[in-house]
Amino acid sequence: MSGLIPLFKKELKEQWKTYKTLIVAIAFAFFGISTPLILAYLPQIIEMSGQGGDIPVVMPDPTPLMSMQEFGQTMLQVGVLICILIAMGAISGERDKGTAMLTLSKPVSRGAFVMSKYLALGLLVLVSMLLGAGLCYWYTVMLIGDFSFMPFLGSTLLMSLFLLLCLAVTLFFSSFFKSSLAAGGTALVILIAQGLATQLPWIGQFLPGNLSSWSTRMLSASSDPAWGALAVSIAIIGLCLYFARIRLERKEL
Repeated sequence: MSGLIPLFKKELKEQWKTYKTLIVAIAFAFFGISTPLILAYLPQIIEMSGQGGDIPVVMPDPTPLMSMQEFGQTMLQVGVLICILIAMGAISGERDKGTAMLTLSKPVSRGAFVMSKYLALGLLVLVSMLLGAGLCYWYTVMLIGDFSFMPFLGSTLLMSLFLLLCLAVTLFFSSFFKSSLAAGGTALVILIAQGLATQLPWIGQFLPGNLSSWSTRMLSASSDPAWGALAVSIAIIGLCLYFARIRLERKEL
């Protein structure tokens, strides 16, 4: 892949110049902090807002496990949307503006062009995810109670892999469509469909959506891994990047 390192550095610089790095990091950090804060102070918030009325509202005491699970569910929803938003115009946007043709007119391969974007976006999402998870863990321990670190780390890494898959799928459709909205919308529909398909017998256990279920079980110290879903997720990432390169080689820019 000729030109991978220069293109990768270029993508990182553009992320920084366009404030994408800052925005994504702040978004993940916000949900990492707000999840344990809301759980810890929810009874006081309800009491102060007067929502209870004459009937007292009995709230269960928050637990560290609740905080960790809530963070994972939030990342499953908000994190996926963030990944789609930052990746849907990565290739289609450059094709539409004509900058992709200028870049590829230099001695760089189309594989390096695709991979540099994926690596830069993947690094941004991974670091932001770890930042948000670290803040969630710290505030949970401070405000709610102690929790074993290793299960939470394992759960976070599984969710990170799922987000990296979302990036790869969106990048593929970004190479397929010239419209960023079409790329993002199609990726969202595909990701939702595979999530629903996890309920299907036999084949459902191998779909990437099971990574989120595995991450939740890991928090509860359940020994029920989904290695098939893990292998399939890694394979899908590789196939999406491969076919994105093939698409650019066969498509007129």
